[in-house]
Amino acid sequence: MGTSSFQAQFKRVLEAGQKRDYKKAIILLEDMAARGLAEEHPEILLYLARSWHSESMFARAVSCARSYLALSPEDGAGWFFLGRSLFSNGDFERSVHAFRKSLEYNPVSIDARTMLGFALLKCRKPSLARSIFEQALNDDPDNEKLNQGYRNALFVEAVRTYRRGDAETARQMLTFLINNDIDGVVPRLYLGHALRDLGYTAEAMGQYEAAMMFAPDDPSLVWYPVSALIQSGNMEGALRLMQDRGLSAGAEDPSGPAVLLTIIKNHIDREEWSGAVEASRSFIKAHGDSAQVQSLMAEAFRNLGNTHLALAHFRRALSLDRSNPSPHYGILMVHIGMRDWVSLVAAVAEAAKAGCDPDALSLYRVLARSHLDIPPEDILSEIQQEIHTAGAIPELFLALALTYYRLGLPDLASGWYHKVLEIHPDDEEASIGFIACCEALLTDGGSDKASTSSRAKTLENAYRAYLERWSDNTAIRRDYIRFLADRERWVEAADATEQLLSGERSAALERQLALFRRKAGQYRQAAILYREQLRADPENRTLLANLVFCLDRMGNSDSALKLMQKANRVFKPDANALLIEGRLLDHAGEHDQALETFRKAVDLFPGDFRCWDEIAAVYEKRNIHEMAAVYRQKARDVAKKAVVR
Repeated sequence: MGTSSFQAQFKRVLEAGQKRDYKKAIILLEDMAARGLAEEHPEILLYLARSWHSESMFARAVSCARSYLALSPEDGAGWFFLGRSLFSNGDFERSVHAFRKSLEYNPVSIDARTMLGFALLKCRKPSLARSIFEQALNDDPDNEKLNQGYRNALFVEAVRTYRRGDAETARQMLTFLINNDIDGVVPRLYLGHALRDLGYTAEAMGQYEAAMMFAPDDPSLVWYPVSALIQSGNMEGALRLMQDRGLSAGAEDPSGPAVLLTIIKNHIDREEWSGAVEASRSFIKAHGDSAQVQSLMAEAFRNLGNTHLALAHFRRALSLDRSNPSPHYGILMVHIGMRDWVSLVAAVAEAAKAGCDPDALSLYRVLARSHLDIPPEDILSEIQQEIHTAGAIPELFLALALTYYRLGLPDLASGWYHKVLEIHPDDEEASIGFIACCEALLTDGGSDKASTSSRAKTLENAYRAYLERWSDNTAIRRDYIRFLADRERWVEAADATEQLLSGERSAALERQLALFRRKAGQYRQAAILYREQLRADPENRTLLANLVFCLDRMGNSDSALKLMQKANRVFKPDANALLIEGRLLDHAGEHDQALETFRKAVDLFPGDFRCWDEIAAVYEKRNIHEMAAVYRQKARDVAKKAVVR
């Protein structure tokens, strides 16, 4: 394609983009890239990336942006659009890197700074995000998106500042935010907490009341002003407020410890784990240490996922009251949550020495044994008996499912994994176990088509459900790709591979993606991929042959032929290369040249029957049947000799 022809086609691309007809733009751009024009005009790939992004095909946009940057690595716009697509695809860490690279080459870009700030927020780096937004606001102070990003970053930082114990700084930050349109239940609550901790009880009460105005139907919020009054030493006021709001401290005498303990328990009952931690700390500060409060705080930390602090507080509770078995059970649950079966065994032994109920400990002992290196047939009856005794406990169901799977009974195992997922849909261990069972059942399903189809559908649904929740598990995604490829669902297999490649660069995966695109009949996309791979491996004959095949199927036989002829001049041709060139010539109606090329192949590779066979085919097309018969027989003779050898 000449310069004027390229400009004319690119003009059509720009016109399509202006009309938001991105599908048309993509077809035009892919056609140009497939024919190799991106080598001279890399912007083709950049516009292709932007077009795919506009179609919400973010993984494909990432791939195109990376291809563009391979040709134009110092273009700030390319890095920006790569970062934008990575961000939209949920890959925030890599998007941060891309936006920083963009700013290296284009330091004044407000868009890149804005997106970098939001990406840092997504990466839970509010201080860095705030710094980025502040720098950008110096250049564009009226930019509402920047101001919103700055406020969001400041809010996250304010919460963290409070949790680190700096109530005064948190108070200043939160006050600024509320005065600048970041308002609601959470900002008001945290400002209330900061004021309470600083001793400004009346002001804290005002913020808690403001929080309740945002969520008047949330009865738990009333406990915060009660807590503030208690912390200030105003027990009379706390009890009066509880009476006015219909709250009860329970059967205990209405004393300070009893009221605050009620607040802690209220948070626990409502699964307000952070509130329970704060109330527990207030109790200890006001009334001294307590085994019961330490246990409650440990339980809150366990549910927050902070296993280290949970274990520390459970052990503190034990040190305060050795006669109380409750912390032992908390420690056992922590180890189960961590899937630390060896530590669970030791914790069971310690709990037994402390006099904990043997029947209750049996559950934990069985759970530990089911996950250790014990023959499954030796543990099966123990698990079944424990389920009969203890009832519907998901951890026992998991243990039974694993045991059945280890016994080679995936049909039974899958049912128990399914029971767990009905109770806890976000249990990753159960999801992976269920997939493993479905894979085994599909493999061993026999020849019944209906049964195989049903099992395949179940497995596919299991893959999809898992990847919706845990999209970064590359092992499961690879299994899903293999599943799709085995069923020759090439488009879906290609899309899934592209998603994998957006976060993991791999030459093997890139070759696999090109293969899937080719098998799917997406020849333009496959050709682009093969061209990119040939830049890294220019002497790879297989890649070249695949590129030529795609160009031919695109209807661009002239380009395919020229590429093949050039390669055969530059590199010493093998039989495949000459045969491909000959076939392209024959398809183009150049029968004499095709015949000449096939004769060259025969001279160089007389032991390859395909060379003789292609000559026979040319003669047949020209109705020279006698010569065709001679060469066809020669092909059979050569093939027979090869078999004998």
